[in-house]
Amino acid sequence: MTGPNQTEILLDAGTNELEVLVFKLAEGLFGVNVAKVREVIRYNEPTESPMRHSSVMGMINLRGQVVPMIDLKKHLDIGVADPQDPANRVIITEFNGIRSGYVVDGVDQIHRIKWSDVREAPDVHSIDTSCTDQVPVSSCTGVLEIDGKLVLMLDFESVADAILLSDKLHIDRVDNPDQVDRGSKRVILAEDSPFMRELMQRVLINSGYTGLEVFSNGADAWEAISTTAEDRPIDAVVSDIEMPAMDGLHLCKRIRASRSPEIANLPVVLFSSLISEDNQKKGRQVGASVQIPKPELADVVRLVDKACTGRLDDGQLPMAA
Repeated sequence: MTGPNQTEILLDAGTNELEVLVFKLAEGLFGVNVAKVREVIRYNEPTESPMRHSSVMGMINLRGQVVPMIDLKKHLDIGVADPQDPANRVIITEFNGIRSGYVVDGVDQIHRIKWSDVREAPDVHSIDTSCTDQVPVSSCTGVLEIDGKLVLMLDFESVADAILLSDKLHIDRVDNPDQVDRGSKRVILAEDSPFMRELMQRVLINSGYTGLEVFSNGADAWEAISTTAEDRPIDAVVSDIEMPAMDGLHLCKRIRASRSPEIANLPVVLFSSLISEDNQKKGRQVGASVQIPKPELADVVRLVDKACTGRLDDGQLPMAA
């Protein structure tokens, strides 16, 4: 059973829309951006592998590629997958350069929605999902309602990092060989994932960008940009693509459409797990200055250095120190 054909559901750039694949876990409904989904397959018995994370059931061979298969219910502590359940499906995702399979209790369908209809996950310790247990808010990036039912958008990046661990995400600071006056720069960061937002905020501030302003969605970032940029100049904007209220593509489109030269000419760095060939085209369409895939945190800092000093067009990034 194959899943969504991404060439058929490709959205236009800057429309502030997304496609959500809704799936079932326990008694709850959850969602994932279709842009992260390669396909949906029937459950296959995995081959056990040594020294694996407790949430990894084993490995499967998917057309010549070895893919880890993850028990998503077990990882979220809301049960365990039943290998005998005929409704089981495996969602094959690809983002941050990693392909993984997530076992779920079944898939519903794909829905096209507006990012403005996605609410941020409540800022509380846990959220009732109508499951037998509760899912931590840190595992969610947003909440939406479809056909009268609550759907939680899972933070697959935090799940994948907890299981597969990326050294590129876990750095403390980035050296400053060009002696950029980072502390004097005003940088706007928009990132919806609490997990990624904390990592990015820490590395940017520890690297010297103490004037960093952080927002959890594009709408709040745009409000800060549009109302303050003329009085307090902004040196660079770093934005994720998928975010509640307003996504990064639409944020970039709004920036470029501004009548204020101080806003319209802002350097915009798109930093996303969705930097594919198709999404790079979208980024170019809305006027992104540069696009970089997660999880290259060190490169983000070096790109901000270049953006703040007017050097984004001067060639390759400097080598990591």
